[in-house]
Amino acid sequence: MVNFADWSKEEKDQYTISVMKGLVMDATRQANSGHPGGPMSCADFAYLLYRYHLTFDPKDPEWFDRDRFILSGGHMSMLQYSLLLFIDWLDLDDIKNFRQLHSKTPGHPEVEIPGVECTTGPLGQGFAMGAGMAQAEAYLRNLFVSTDQKASRLINHFTYVLASDGDLQEPVALGSASLAGHLGLSKLIVFYDANEAQISGNTNRSDSTDYATVFEGFKWHVQQIDGHDHDQLNNAILDAKKSDRPSIIIGKTIMAKGTANMEGDHNTHGAPLPQDEIDRTKDKLGLPPDKFYYPKEVKEYFQERFP
Repeated sequence: MVNFADWSKEEKDQYTISVMKGLVMDATRQANSGHPGGPMSCADFAYLLYRYHLTFDPKDPEWFDRDRFILSGGHMSMLQYSLLLFIDWLDLDDIKNFRQLHSKTPGHPEVEIPGVECTTGPLGQGFAMGAGMAQAEAYLRNLFVSTDQKASRLINHFTYVLASDGDLQEPVALGSASLAGHLGLSKLIVFYDANEAQISGNTNRSDSTDYATVFEGFKWHVQQIDGHDHDQLNNAILDAKKSDRPSIIIGKTIMAKGTANMEGDHNTHGAPLPQDEIDRTKDKLGLPPDKFYYPKEVKEYFQERFP
């Protein structure tokens, strides 16, 4: 880390994501429960969203016109907790107490935690709540604009939803998606982490739905990308923000991306990685073996755009 300041932006981004993955692995291992595979598959999207695109006030998690982020796959909570740590809305002791009684980092995100917009857990529920939040934003914005055009600056935010394979298999998600398309909720953006792995095996054991076709039928703006390619991810978010329809970014990802020997393994979905796999993965990612490694250089880099 001595020469971190001299690294390229791309190198700093990749290393910061590696630190996130280290925290995910260590927290789930220490708790002896949790879901490391999913957070590691969608870490690229979540990191880039928070680092470059999400509008929020780091000094005020309740600022009214903040962009909303909903982790519909609430079991992937360590993904969001690591980002809240980077913002300073959580601290490292909170991460070390992951899934412990009365901690600020329960197994699924709860709305009382700074930076968590709604309690999620039952699959599909977060997707539906995100559609509801986008409808509330549109209603209020249009209500104010009908009185004074300048009022559009009061309410003008996006709602982002991170959804898993399991989320889209739930009728509540597809029903709310149909309504969102009908209403033209253009400030609703969903990233679908399509890693094709679930707790009991690969998704093709039970689901062969063409979700791109389904969402096109719902009148959504649909993009299909490599969910680990940073240029594709950044461009997809920018394109989604320009659309006059709700948007879904279908990111083809790899479960437990970055692990030494367990990439694509559905067994990483709902159980901590073995310690020897964590050790080998940290070595592969260029991380030291330290547990809960969180260098100040990474925090300072993440917070560069803060006012």
